[in-house]
Amino acid sequence: MLTVVQTDAAASGRDVEDGVFAASGLPVEFLRSECTCEDDVVAHCARADALLAAYVPLTARVLAELTRCRHIAYLATGYNSVDLDAATKLGIVVTHVPDYCTAEVADHTLGLLLSLGRNIARLQASVRAGEWDYEAAGRPERLSDLTLGIIGLGRIGRAVAARAGAFGLRVVAADPYVDAAAMRVVGATKVELADVLACDIVSLHCALTSETRGIVDAAALARMRPSAFLINTARGGCVETDALVDALRRGVIAGAGLDVVDPEPLPVRHSLRDLPNVVLTPHAAFMSRHADREAREKACRQIVTALRGDTPEHVCNPGVLSLPQCRLRGESAHALR
Repeated sequence: MLTVVQTDAAASGRDVEDGVFAASGLPVEFLRSECTCEDDVVAHCARADALLAAYVPLTARVLAELTRCRHIAYLATGYNSVDLDAATKLGIVVTHVPDYCTAEVADHTLGLLLSLGRNIARLQASVRAGEWDYEAAGRPERLSDLTLGIIGLGRIGRAVAARAGAFGLRVVAADPYVDAAAMRVVGATKVELADVLACDIVSLHCALTSETRGIVDAAALARMRPSAFLINTARGGCVETDALVDALRRGVIAGAGLDVVDPEPLPVRHSLRDLPNVVLTPHAAFMSRHADREAREKACRQIVTALRGDTPEHVCNPGVLSLPQCRLRGESAHALR
């Protein structure tokens, strides 16, 4: 019997997971745990052949205890909670689902953009407070007169660029891994990071890596316009939170729309909750009924492929595949083929 453990408790049912594993023909026991720390993972996942993971830390210490685990499948585009180098050294393949919520996050980004650009959240607060003043939040600029600067033009960044063009926004983007021709396809102009920071609206759509951690720091915020908005639906760690709070308080920038923050969840008494020029949502941009089912199905299919000893899609640490210790190539895996 093969054991698959979901490390983080899920509010949704298990019909998708059970259906994929049943259809595979493999002898899979699917368990759900409620791991909130490293010790929980060690206690509940030590005998797992594969993990279905999300947020709980999978550190080098934890991974060393998972002696049977050959595959960790992330139910998300991001996989920052795993020590990827340690997983590779141990021969564990890590995958993610980079293409399941592109439309949702792009739509949410435009929602934050519109809320900031049209003062929707602040006007609603004014009305709820008993006022009826269309200038309670000032006079916004016409969106078609503004420039949107995107940091990271991957799947979601491209989807945002296409949507922004429909509103008449001029779009520029900074991404060292995407050439100018590819950017032109979605109506964006390739520029340097400094040029993006000079835009009316700056939106982050990059992965959280050593290159992008804190990419929007105090120095970057100081280069933005006093009238500019910052939008982050990527990862909270891409923005230095204290520097952002300071910039918002001092009017260095006009406002921010944040679906992701650092830390998460945001503490109840955190300053970001009290700033009137911030629109906050609770890391919800990815969510829809369709996206939830799609992510679960794709992640489970990757697990099935890995348990059969084959290479799943969207491997985050491809170097592991050529290593002699790669656990996908074990005898038990091939016996199941």
